[in-house]
Amino acid sequence: MALKAEVFDSRRNVLGEGPTSSGAKNNHVMWVDIYGKAVRWRNLESGEIGEYQTPEDVGFVIPLAEGGELLGTAHGPHVRDLSGNYRKVPGRVEADGYLANKNLRWNDAKVAPWGDLFLGSMTYDFETNAGALYQLQKGGTHIRRLFGDVTISNGIDWTVDQKTMFYVDTPLRRVDKFDVEERDIKNRRTFINFPDEFGMPDGFCMDANDNLWVAFWEGSAIRCFDGQSGKLIEQIDLPARRITSGAFAGANLDQLIITSARDDDEAGEAPEAGMTFIATPGVKGKVTNTFTFAAKSATGANA
Repeated sequence: MALKAEVFDSRRNVLGEGPTSSGAKNNHVMWVDIYGKAVRWRNLESGEIGEYQTPEDVGFVIPLAEGGELLGTAHGPHVRDLSGNYRKVPGRVEADGYLANKNLRWNDAKVAPWGDLFLGSMTYDFETNAGALYQLQKGGTHIRRLFGDVTISNGIDWTVDQKTMFYVDTPLRRVDKFDVEERDIKNRRTFINFPDEFGMPDGFCMDANDNLWVAFWEGSAIRCFDGQSGKLIEQIDLPARRITSGAFAGANLDQLIITSARDDDEAGEAPEAGMTFIATPGVKGKVTNTFTFAAKSATGANA
């Protein structure tokens, strides 16, 4: 029987994505509304809410160790400091060596256990193989392109022992895995192929047992897969079709925060679409890794 979820935050996002948890007892939960140009948050304990608008579409929000956030603004990334000031960080131009002639934006991103940020791109019209995956070195001074031929760069996470990275390019309908060696990723291969009836894999997070909690766009669920065998072991059904990502939060990291997107065509049948949900899956998750930004770093070259 599928696990149950309830509404955590009733603000309806156009395209909610990339939840994180930080702060005291991991209670400060943040996420983005990509096309709503907003960063939103809610405190798990107090219920206090807040948000701010971004100058352009924002694909991700990453808490900074020194305070503030790193934002995946379409032409960024940008650091937003505690005073609300923005500063550009090395991005696609620095990594690629040229200004792309395609209408690209950032999508999902996550900080590796050793502090580097892995961030992916995609085009607004979902052009096949026009995106890429990048690695921004801890400190924010150097960025490099890891590989291209990506359509919709999505979920990323690592095993507890840091030896394996899992990755989703959504239209491939699968999770791939890489070996991790000295901050590099190698030996890409398919880990799980998903049947069409599941929907399309979007963002995901991993729990402390190295199992994958994968959100399914047009799938109305987040599903848990064994990190060794790839076998389906749990499912959380949700009152929205477009489920986008998840993150663990709370003092015991046992609360799963789940984001979604709204579709105006389903407004009558799914009034909660676009809201952010919470579930207690009975497992402990992992902390959201923060990014450390060098205070006076300059727009840099490839790592």
